[in-house]
Amino acid sequence: MAKRYVGIDLGGTNLKLGLVSDAGELLDSLSVPTEAQEGPDHVLDRMADGVRQVAEKAGAALDDVAAVGVGVPGPLDSSKGLVYIAPNLPGWIDVPVRDTLQKALGKTVVVENDANAAAYGEFRVGAGRDVDSMFVLTLGTGVGGGIVQDGRLLRGASDTGAELGHTIIRYGGRLCGCGNRGCLEAYASATAVVSRFREEAGVSDLSRKADLECKDVFDAADGGNKAAARIVAETAEYLAVGITSILHALNPELVVLTGGMMGAGEPFLDRIRRHVGAMAFPSAWKVCDVRWSTLGGDAGILGAALAAEAFDRTGRRA
Repeated sequence: MAKRYVGIDLGGTNLKLGLVSDAGELLDSLSVPTEAQEGPDHVLDRMADGVRQVAEKAGAALDDVAAVGVGVPGPLDSSKGLVYIAPNLPGWIDVPVRDTLQKALGKTVVVENDANAAAYGEFRVGAGRDVDSMFVLTLGTGVGGGIVQDGRLLRGASDTGAELGHTIIRYGGRLCGCGNRGCLEAYASATAVVSRFREEAGVSDLSRKADLECKDVFDAADGGNKAAARIVAETAEYLAVGITSILHALNPELVVLTGGMMGAGEPFLDRIRRHVGAMAFPSAWKVCDVRWSTLGGDAGILGAALAAEAFDRTGRRA
């Protein structure tokens, strides 16, 4: 019988879980509020309950789950399953996610950075399943990154590799949430697109919209709004600067973009490609493609589950 794994994608607002086959098929899923304000112990209890619930929802039992993978935002020690800090989760400092869940579930638990999990999911069953080396950029509240090199996740010496969102693209520039200035995240995240548009557009019905989203800015640009068009054009350039840095540092076969900007479609991607082509070494660019994710919001669930599958199968991290 094929083995089954649970993947967990931990977010500040929602907790997403899925039961996944060893071939990477999402068998069933669920999403529940994280209730992060209640603290880490409460959230870990919800994660354990969620594992049982998603298995039951798929017509399975906890005994049918071979292992559990968790994707967590923020710096961590993946070898120990210890989360150092999760900025959008109150009280998450030095939280032993792996050990706590293993005790609660009686299952092997593997913990990865959430962007690494998304990258691994795209590599195994998504946009990168035809390559050996790739980089994933997650464009949401922030800008995350994940690297797969020669078929394995590349984490760096202290699990902080691939943080392209916090490379400096403009010295002394906009303040980033990390405390530095000029980070790519401060210019090219979905959140930054909205804040930059509000500053650029001045007082208008759209800029005053309380629930303004990145998609609204892109839609306004398509509709002829000049301020929105400038922001979209600049965002493509900023992302191209970051991607060019990836090409020159890692020489990957593929860069996958995912997150809140996916709705921008191929025209936005073509803009990015043109800028990269103008900046990158031809020898790096000619072997690389830039694509949208094919897994979308399921990448984190699938990647976390398949990281657990890889550990269960080989005894080592993905």
